[in-house]
Amino acid sequence: MKSVSSRLESLIFLLLPVLGFVGLYLLQNHQENYSSWNVFGFVGIGIIGAFRWSLFFIRIIRSWIYTHWVFPKWRKWADKVPVESLPHMCFMVPTYKEKDWISERVFRAIVNEAKTLAQPVTVLVNSSSDEENAQILAFVKAEDPEMQYIQLIQMTQKDGKRKAMADGLRHLATLGLPSDTVVALMDGDSELTPGTLRKTLAFFRMFPRMGALTTDELPIVNGSYFFSEWFHLRFAQRHYQMCSDSLSRKVMCLTGRFSLFRCETAFHPTFIEQLQEDSLDDWLWGRFKFLSGDDKSTWFWLLQRGYDMLYIPDATVYSIETISGSVVDRSYQNMRRWYGNMLRNSTRAMSLGPNKLGWFIWYNLLDQRISIWTSLLTPGLLLGSLLQLNWGAAGILLCWILLSRPIMLLLIFWDRVSDLKPIHFPLLLLSQWSSSLVKIWTQMNLAKQSWTNRGIQVMTSDGEGMERTVKLGTSRFLLFAQIFSFILFLAWLSGTVNPSWDIAGLMLQRQASAQPEIEKIEAVAYNVLPNDGKDDAAPLQALIDRFPSSTPVEIELPIGELDLFQPLEINRGNITLKGQGIARTILRAHFEPKEGEAILVIKPNAFEASATVTTATVEQVGQGRVSDIEMSGFTLRPDVSSPDGEIKSISLQRATNVSLSRLYLERGASALALNQTDNVKMEYVVAEGGPLDQVVVMQDAINTQMNGMSSNPPS
Repeated sequence: MKSVSSRLESLIFLLLPVLGFVGLYLLQNHQENYSSWNVFGFVGIGIIGAFRWSLFFIRIIRSWIYTHWVFPKWRKWADKVPVESLPHMCFMVPTYKEKDWISERVFRAIVNEAKTLAQPVTVLVNSSSDEENAQILAFVKAEDPEMQYIQLIQMTQKDGKRKAMADGLRHLATLGLPSDTVVALMDGDSELTPGTLRKTLAFFRMFPRMGALTTDELPIVNGSYFFSEWFHLRFAQRHYQMCSDSLSRKVMCLTGRFSLFRCETAFHPTFIEQLQEDSLDDWLWGRFKFLSGDDKSTWFWLLQRGYDMLYIPDATVYSIETISGSVVDRSYQNMRRWYGNMLRNSTRAMSLGPNKLGWFIWYNLLDQRISIWTSLLTPGLLLGSLLQLNWGAAGILLCWILLSRPIMLLLIFWDRVSDLKPIHFPLLLLSQWSSSLVKIWTQMNLAKQSWTNRGIQVMTSDGEGMERTVKLGTSRFLLFAQIFSFILFLAWLSGTVNPSWDIAGLMLQRQASAQPEIEKIEAVAYNVLPNDGKDDAAPLQALIDRFPSSTPVEIELPIGELDLFQPLEINRGNITLKGQGIARTILRAHFEPKEGEAILVIKPNAFEASATVTTATVEQVGQGRVSDIEMSGFTLRPDVSSPDGEIKSISLQRATNVSLSRLYLERGASALALNQTDNVKMEYVVAEGGPLDQVVVMQDAINTQMNGMSSNPPS
């Protein structure tokens, strides 16, 4: 039965997602709360969130399949293996200046487990001194005075844990132990729970390709409630992850707390050598040895050789921790050691490829790198919203945290021995966010290693002089470059900056600055004077021909009547002829055009106008065209009529990208003639002279657009 305080804690915890859901519901209709987030940011957050949560649920489902369907079948088969058929058991236990009460619990538990087996157990202890060995011997004899169940071998270590373990395995390999011996590599602060060996050894009979297995863990922490609950949270996360991975017959780690190995692996010379001298060749730091992480070294050795590895969820080992001094400093040092070992090994493990590891395990290794950054998206956006005083967006993020993280914890602690408590909510947030920060620093400083649990051990590969300067400088540059890129990404998601739009704007600005400026010309300044009865065609023609075709020119015609005593020809491109509006600027023709001519002709110099033009398409014509011409805002008025009653007002011949807008063409039966043109746009052009199909004559005209085009009978 749960106590009143336990029920109250559960009620408080269940209120968190309810508050989060209510908050999101109340904020959903207030668009101003997230108006600063652009659509690309929403899409990005949605895709990343859906991806991360899908992966989490896949792992949870795999974990449940393993614990409730696959493993129960295995357990039934394992329980049928008689104790007499279990393999011989051997322990390799390195311990260093452990507290007496811890050593007593550890070795009494080993002896009690040995009593459950049919044959004596070999235990090799490599401790810090003869005094510690004597104390351990006393603890063993207290449980087994006649040494019937334990064959105890004691050594003293001098050069660290890795060397002690390697020396111990070399010694065990010389004892002539049975070929089916199972070797336990365990720490001196790990306590076996009753039945651990009976629950695990049978699996070595069941799975011949299984090289090693590991078990569940529970913490016993002396000195800090915070640290204790943090370990309960970590082991709950580890449990569901290990169960999920075991469906693939692989695990992500063979914990140094307690893992069992076949002797064919543990006694192999290369296994022992890698355990002692494991190192990494890094592009920046060069070759350096591993200080800690012996469990990762043994795990990688098995991965290389394709062995299966399993997690036994119903066998439990207690991990004993004693905390003194700063809890924050101890937590930070542990995370540096854990995540450093992980990052130093994940890259070389991924290099083995998915065919050897299996796609799921291979992707999990890759995801360890991805999750470093995705875990910081929510706190990063929250911090950005608070700095911008965007309280609505900050409220949405806080409500999402209140809703999502308790649900995550409920699933992680489902069927877990450890109780789910409200303290696990802030611990989960602190663990996720702080661990990402530690990993970001560590991945750029892989060679910097420290181990402070038993004294202070430090190892680095900085070098000296210029070498050290270059290595540290490169490491810091890459670190800050990654952080800057992530901050820029967060700013894009939140709508603070939009690199795609900013870059596009810069490109458009550059293109605009690269284009030549338009030369704007007042026609009156060049003797094109309205209402004076003099010929304006000659000075206007000279003005049109004055500038090279590469220079964009805009000629502004004045208000009033301009008298034309000869046709106007435009034989160049990049020109705009702009009046002051229909009936305000009038071009009045005082001549009778020849047959096939027009008042205003647009054509290249090399082209001879003809009424009978070949039907070659615009694509076939090739060279000799005029382009980028605009005429707008004037009336074209002929004073005389041709014998057949037809006056061409405007003729376009071999012209491309022409715009005619706000024009009035008077008294022309064939007001507009288009011959071999491409992309002519006419807007709000009115032409007198009958039906529209008679007013506008087109031959080989491509992409002609007529918007607001109309025809009126002559007045």
